[in-house]
Amino acid sequence: MGPRVGASFQGRGGVNAPVTPERTTPDPKARSVRAALGRGDLLGAFDEVVRRGDTSDPELNYLEVLTLARLGDTERALKLYDDYHLEEIGGVDPLSLKARLLKDQAFDAASPDPERLMEAAKLYEAVHKRTNSTYPAINAATLAKIAGRSKLASSLARKVADDTASSGATDYFSLATLAEALAVLGDVAGARKALEQAIKAPDADVGARSTTVLQLRRLVAAEGDGHAMAPLLELIEPPKVAMFCGNIFVSTPELEADLAARMAEVIKRENVGFAYGALAAGSDILIAELLLDAGCEVHVVLPFAEADFLEQSVAPAGESWVTRYHAIRERAASMTFASNMSFMGEMAQFAYGSKVSMGMARLRARQLHAEALQLVIVEERGDRTLSGSDVTAWRETGGRAEVVVTPKLTRPVMPPPPPPIEVERGVYGLMFTDYPGFSKLDERVLPLFWQDVMVRSANSLEKHGEVIRSGNTWGDAIFAVFQDAPTAAGAALDLCEELKNVDCKALGVREGTAMRIALHYGPTYSGYDPVTRRTTYYGTEVSRAARIEPVTPSGAVYVTEPFAAVLEMEKDHPFDCDYVGKIALPKGYGVYPLYRLSRNPAGH
Repeated sequence: MGPRVGASFQGRGGVNAPVTPERTTPDPKARSVRAALGRGDLLGAFDEVVRRGDTSDPELNYLEVLTLARLGDTERALKLYDDYHLEEIGGVDPLSLKARLLKDQAFDAASPDPERLMEAAKLYEAVHKRTNSTYPAINAATLAKIAGRSKLASSLARKVADDTASSGATDYFSLATLAEALAVLGDVAGARKALEQAIKAPDADVGARSTTVLQLRRLVAAEGDGHAMAPLLELIEPPKVAMFCGNIFVSTPELEADLAARMAEVIKRENVGFAYGALAAGSDILIAELLLDAGCEVHVVLPFAEADFLEQSVAPAGESWVTRYHAIRERAASMTFASNMSFMGEMAQFAYGSKVSMGMARLRARQLHAEALQLVIVEERGDRTLSGSDVTAWRETGGRAEVVVTPKLTRPVMPPPPPPIEVERGVYGLMFTDYPGFSKLDERVLPLFWQDVMVRSANSLEKHGEVIRSGNTWGDAIFAVFQDAPTAAGAALDLCEELKNVDCKALGVREGTAMRIALHYGPTYSGYDPVTRRTTYYGTEVSRAARIEPVTPSGAVYVTEPFAAVLEMEKDHPFDCDYVGKIALPKGYGVYPLYRLSRNPAGH
């Protein structure tokens, strides 16, 4: 079991007893963070807890570390756990959180590290002995089982099963704990019965179930996919995350009734709980309405400026679609713009927006340990349409699409696109860097800076020369354009690693000072620069990338949400994008969600 969102922060011995948020979390912000965790809104929880401004509240400190753990940012969570002295608080939850982080470290490797698993198991066992709580005991039992210590696993699991069954508790975590204990003991039938009861409990929220499914998946992986325990996963799988899209059409009551009935059946069968997509007239809006009516959390992702999107993709089908658009917008959980630029008359802008939507859906699914799928309404010959291309892109990257096929649709008369601009445009990975404190360096060390920092940077980037379309530098700054997101990510992390070798003492800067590196992915112009007499890249998205670098910590690589989303659309990429929050960019450029880029320890 993972950390329990609704658990008593004080860590009383009877942690499996029902606990009300009002009694255990009187602080409104703590209640709000716990509620966000409960509904699976990890990014929302993170934004709330990191903006509190005051780190004197032990419970909010605990919730921040817990949120980071849920987001998979184990390294940062472990550092803050020590910085906040959470172990000194005592109690089941703070003590167990350290064990959970050690457990996550063990599973971050390409294959689980038995020694680290047992280190976490022993810590869980110590917390159990100190508190007599079944929560750390079941974690110790499961880890011992996975590490091959069957005797210890059975001993702990038997005690957990007996204690939990005799308590008569009916809350989600008590029943899920019982199910996990029975699974460790090999009683699959008993585990199924307990799980069936658990998912019917009033507190069986998305956040709680996502931690259970991860633990069971690890058990199944240790036993082998063919093990009798595997079917238990079907009971507890969290709601799916969907990306939705489809053809624009002029509606008739009969057509809509047919499409709505078929898509509603898909949404119900697939147990969709979260969805991302645009709101073009026809299929997009119809699917979004059905998702909202089914109680799903809908996130709107537009490819470019809203006014242009309404003009191009909604209004041509009729005023009623505009009204429906605004009604969905009011009910949606969020609205994101893949780009803030105007519509340039390029179909590639729609494809870019779709790719960002797909990646955002997959990012959310990964956070919830859920499956991502695609919901589509498309014509029989839809492969020739934008939505058909979206299906192809989704499937080519390993995704499953649920497609409702319709006969040839009546399309609205579309407005003419803006006059074409005779300037080359493309979608690229964009990198900006600078060196903190450069302007304050002593004049005498500038040649050393050039040799130790800028030459190192050049040599590092030269290794990626075949994928760099353009590079420029001024002072301490570097601007580079890459052919795609993965190559930009690899080059940025290599540069970050190389600059760890800079002699900070010789430069007279604080130890550990290093380049701030920012990455973005978006459409840009390219053309001849009459000053430098070579090709340059410019546009709205280049400006956005430049605004991210100043808020990036020294020695880190920050990326935009579009970059993280597009990276998620790559098969088996070796990177992690850990959410760092919605951050205000300088010069009034707005507030944007940003991620910290790193290499996945497991290599995929």
